[in-house]
This record gives sequence, C-alpha cells and structure tokens, in this order.
Amino acid sequence: MILGQPALWLNLLTIAALCLLVGILLVAGICAAISHSAKFFRSSVRLSANARRPLLWSAVLLPWLAASAAAVILVFPEALGGPAASLAHWHHIHAFNLYSWHGISTLGFLSLSALLLVRSCRRAYRHVSQLRLLLQVCEREAGDVSIIRSPRAQAFTSGLLRPRGFYTSGLRDGISSEEFAVVRLHEEAHARRYDPLKKLLFALFAGFFPQGSRNYLNRQMMLCMEQCADEQVYRQGWSDTFIAQTLLKVTRLSNGMYAGNTGSPICCHFALDQLDARVHYLLADDKGRSLPRLLIGIPFLLLTGSCLVSVDALHHFIETLFSH
Repeated sequence: MILGQPALWLNLLTIAALCLLVGILLVAGICAAISHSAKFFRSSVRLSANARRPLLWSAVLLPWLAASAAAVILVFPEALGGPAASLAHWHHIHAFNLYSWHGISTLGFLSLSALLLVRSCRRAYRHVSQLRLLLQVCEREAGDVSIIRSPRAQAFTSGLLRPRGFYTSGLRDGISSEEFAVVRLHEEAHARRYDPLKKLLFALFAGFFPQGSRNYLNRQMMLCMEQCADEQVYRQGWSDTFIAQTLLKVTRLSNGMYAGNTGSPICCHFALDQLDARVHYLLADDKGRSLPRLLIGIPFLLLTGSCLVSVDALHHFIETLFSH
C-alpha cells in the first residue's frame, strides 16, 4: 500500500488513464459513424482541408485534454464548488494499492504508452537514417533542388526538423518545366508546414485508438496534408486543372510502382495518397466551408463532462464489486 503524496499522484494517473479510455472510445465511435456515413457528411457538412486539419488534431488530442481536466476535478472536487462538488469524487485518494484494479489500469496505460513511444522513436530513427543515405546519393542542382538518379518518377518530402523535397531524375525528365514547378511548390509546402514531423506525432496519438479508427484518422490526416499542399500551389497562381493534370501525369509515369503501397508513415509523397479524392477536391468549385476554431471548445466541454460522469460512475460501480 502506498500512502500520502505519491498515492495522490498515482491515483491522478489512474483517473486520467480511465478518462482517456472513455474519451478515446467516444471519439472512435464518432469516427466509425462518420466513416460509415461518408456520403452524407460530404454532402451536408462539407469542410475545406484547412478546416478538417484542426478537427483531426482535435480528435486525437481532445481526449488527453479532457482526461486531464476530468482527473483534476475528480481528485479536487472542491474546484467545482457548490453542490456539484459532491457529484464527483474519488475514494481514498491518498491511498494506492498496486495489487488492485487501480494498479492494473495504471501499469497497462504506462505499458501501452511506452510501447507506442518506442515504436514512434524507431520510426523516427529509421527515417533519419534513410534521410542520411538520401543526402549522400542525391545531387544538388540549380535552385537547391535535390535530385536522385533513378528512372522512377517520384517526388517526396523527407526530414523531421529540416524537411526538404527530393525528386528523381526520371520524374524531372518525364515532365515539363511547368509541371516540375508545380511538383516543387507542392513539396515545398510540405516542408514549410513540417508535415513529416506532424505525421509522426499524429500517428503517435492515433496509435491509442482501435485499429479501425486509427487507420481512418491517419488516412484522413494524410489526405488533408496533401490537399492543403495542393491548395498552396493553387494560391501561387497555378490553375487547379493544371495541378490535377500534373498529379495524374506523375501517377501514370510511376507505372503502378505504388500499387498496394499505403505510404510511408512519415514521408509525404506527391502522387501516392488518395488520388481520386485529391483530384475531385482540386476540380470542385466549392472547396468547402471554414470552421471557427472556437467551436472546438464545445466538444472539449462535452468530452470532459462525459469522461467525468462515466469514470466516476465506473469507479463507484467497481467499488461495490471489489475490495481494494
């Protein structure tokens, strides 16, 4: 039995882990509903890529913020004030037994977090190692363009803290100078936004979700990143039709080399991710509406309240079944 201040912090961690579980399950359920009703949401709630991007980040981060807020409220119910303080509290907050469901929950959460963190670090290490090899074999040309001698038609952005675009000689020689300029602007947009690093971090937080929701969130974020980069090219003065034609041409030049490939977990490839959706988005007259970011506060409050009520009820229910 652990008593005193250490027990308080361990109980706080246990509550946060349980709240996080509830929050993730709620968000996963929403993602499942949206994915199964994709046509309905596309027609009735059409959002631009720049609006969907913060929403996706909210989907993976709000459960953590809501869990932290709910844990603090449960540990310090007086923060609620008034009669509401009696609705949320945690029994024997200054006592913690490792050989109880509290201890199992905490150890399970720490083990899963360590596993996902190690996997993310391994991905980052492999990515940096591959980047070093690329820098050794690539050639610098006019305009600080990194060219890799290869007959394949390929363009991608690599690098975490100093991302940069790489292009194969097969791609440069197979398209016109105007088309190559479009590809360059697209990859430079990825580099300015640090998209490879953001892909790694997003995949880390999405890794806590069930597999179906995890895959859905990662694919949607990859699509948003590509569509945002395409929009940056459009804002540089290139027509959306020409950008779409360039995308299709680069895909044809690849000769199916990407068939069955789901993409690098970190790199951002020009002609790899969800081609049909990107072309339709480029050619659409209406790119979708924007979303006030203040509205994200409403899901945060709802998620915090749901975590608070669910975890408090779960704790009281288990307290009646087990002695710990």
